[in-house]
Amino acid sequence: MSRLIIANRRGHQVLEWDPSVDTEESREAIAEAERIIKDARLRGCAVSRKVEGQHVLDTGRFDPAAEEYQIIAPIAGG
Repeated sequence: MSRLIIANRRGHQVLEWDPSVDTEESREAIAEAERIIKDARLRGCAVSRKVEGQHVLDTGRFDPAAEEYQIIAPIAGG
């Protein structure tokens, strides 16, 4: 099972999909995750991907088989 964690003002949202199953629901979840990641990057968010148990910043293509992605919003300071 793969997932995308999106931190926001309400806590966080999780989108999950199973890349090993070819169903309409799985394809829709994968497309939604890819869209969310692309949109987040355009808004200036960082994206991390879990690699060998650790999160690393990721600027590459979306990989639906990745274990986990997280979107990290920029911090506004003053």
